[in-house]
Amino acid sequence: MKRLQTLLPALIAFLLLLPAGGADQLAVAEPVAKGGVKAGDIDALWGMLESSIRSDEYKLISRGALKQMLTEIGLTASSDLVNLNSAQKAKLGKVEGVKYILVSELGRFGTRFNFTVRILDASTGEIDQTRTANLRVKDLDELADKLEPALEKLLSDEKQLKMTAILNPIIRLDQSPAYLPQDFNILLESLLLYNGIPLQNLKSIRSILRKNNLDDLSELEPKMYRKVGQLLEVEFLVQAYVTRFEIVGAPFYVSETGAQGVRYAGYLEGSVRVISVQRGNIVASIPFADSVDFGPSRSAGADVWTAQDYGKDMIKSVLTQKVVPYLLPVLKQNGK
Repeated sequence: MKRLQTLLPALIAFLLLLPAGGADQLAVAEPVAKGGVKAGDIDALWGMLESSIRSDEYKLISRGALKQMLTEIGLTASSDLVNLNSAQKAKLGKVEGVKYILVSELGRFGTRFNFTVRILDASTGEIDQTRTANLRVKDLDELADKLEPALEKLLSDEKQLKMTAILNPIIRLDQSPAYLPQDFNILLESLLLYNGIPLQNLKSIRSILRKNNLDDLSELEPKMYRKVGQLLEVEFLVQAYVTRFEIVGAPFYVSETGAQGVRYAGYLEGSVRVISVQRGNIVASIPFADSVDFGPSRSAGADVWTAQDYGKDMIKSVLTQKVVPYLLPVLKQNGK
C-alpha cells in the first residue's frame, strides 16, 4: 500500500501529459503581473483564462502538469517563457504532452487594466508576435466578458495557420500544353482534400497574390514567405517544378493483320516542394519521374484518345502514385 501511495502521484502526472485523441494539448501559464496588479488579480485571471478555453480542438492540461514540464527545463517563473534561450527552447521541444502554451501579461495604467495574451509553440519555443490579443478594460469583470471571444479568435487563428496553399506550378520547358498547370493543380487539390489536408482556395490564392504583386514567388527571399503566409493565412506552400513533359506518338503497322495506328508514350519529370512560410525554408522536395508506354489497349476507348487525353492520364498517374503518397506524410507531420 505504501509503495502504491508513492507511485500514485507520478502515475497521475504521467496520465495528465498523455495526448487526448486528435486534440492539441494546451497549457495556460500563470499570467505575469505588471505594475499596480495584485496577486489576487493574477490568480483570478488565471482561472478566467482556463475556464474561457471552449474549443474542442484543444485539450487543456493542468497547472500541475505544466509546472512539472517547466521544472524539467529549469524554469520556475512563467515570465521566463517569453525569453527562452536556445538551450531551453531545445529542451522544451523534447517535452511530450503539450503543444501550445498561452502566455499573458496584466498591468494597470491609471484606472484601467491592459491585458496581452500570446501563443507559444512548445515544439519550437517560439512566440508568434503577430498572433496577439490586446484588451484594455476598466476592471476584471469587463475583461471576463471580453476574454472568451478574444481567445476563441486567437486559437482559431492559430489553427488557421495549419492550412496549406498550392501555388501555380513552375514550368521549366520551352513549350508545354496549356492544360498542364491547371490540370496538375486541380487534381493535386482534389487528392489532398480527399486525404484530409486543409487547403486554401486555389482561385483565392491567385487573386490575393496578384493584388499584392506576388505573382512570381520563385525569386522571393526567405523572409518574404512570412508575408505570403500572412496574406494567404496558411503555414505551408506547395509548388511543383515541371522539367519534362512529353507525349510522343510513333506510327506502327502490323503486316500480318494489317493493323496500323499510332502508339503513344509519355514522359513527366520534376519535383514538388513544401515551403514553410514561417521560416522561408524548404521542408521537403519530392522528385517524380515517370515514363509511360500507353499502348493501344491502355483503357476503354483508348483507340480514340488524343495526345491531350494521354497527357491528362499521365498527370493523374504521376500524382496518384509518385507524388501524393510521399507528400501526405510531410504535410501531416509538419502540420501537427
